[in-house]
Amino acid sequence: MSNVSVSAGELMKKLFEENPKFHGKGEGDVGSHNWAIQPPVLEWMIQNIRAGSCTLETGCGYTSVILAAIAKKHTVISPSPVEHDRIRKWCQAHGIETQHVNFIANISQDVLPGLSSEPLDFVLVDGDHAFPGPFIDWYYTADKVQVGGFLAVDDTQITTGKILRDFLSQESMRWNLVTEIGKTAIFKRTGQASVIRGIDWMKQPFCAPPPEKLWVRIVNKIKRETNKLVQGSNGSKKNS
Repeated sequence: MSNVSVSAGELMKKLFEENPKFHGKGEGDVGSHNWAIQPPVLEWMIQNIRAGSCTLETGCGYTSVILAAIAKKHTVISPSPVEHDRIRKWCQAHGIETQHVNFIANISQDVLPGLSSEPLDFVLVDGDHAFPGPFIDWYYTADKVQVGGFLAVDDTQITTGKILRDFLSQESMRWNLVTEIGKTAIFKRTGQASVIRGIDWMKQPFCAPPPEKLWVRIVNKIKRETNKLVQGSNGSKKNS
């Protein structure tokens, strides 16, 4: 059943026409900032996340509205209950149900480790950008993403987002980079096996040294050991 009386595309248009400010202290029900994700990312979500999905995001904003309209069950994790109230009120004013949206007003690092293991079709990592926030968000949600499901990393222009994007881009046995839209990278989970546990670091391309560098290290080590033997032999001859 649809959660909104208008299409998700029309809903997105209303968001950018009205430009509601959900973030920051502001005054009354109005925030002081609009940290909305880029419209093409919302368009991708509308076109690629199937109706009736189970979704989760760290952070909140226009994505919360769109996912509330699409998902059967959506979880929003961010520390500001005031921002959650603004989103609820805007949804209510535009005929969007939010009973199926679980707004959790806490930091994701405290919430995610104890969250249920319900499979997810889409995860957006867009909460705390300070190290190690995005990595914690990824670690505790990655194995919940179903095979064929999506994980999006926003703000890859920030070092933490870039590192996570670069790591996942090399995890071809577990993730496939579907698209990059500006500063948002979207991946599809491709393997059934755990993507976070029981993985040899040498089998993670991001961590393992390139073969040629490993070979150079081996050769250099042999040279060092050979030099030690030669020096030891020369010292023995001098003392004899």
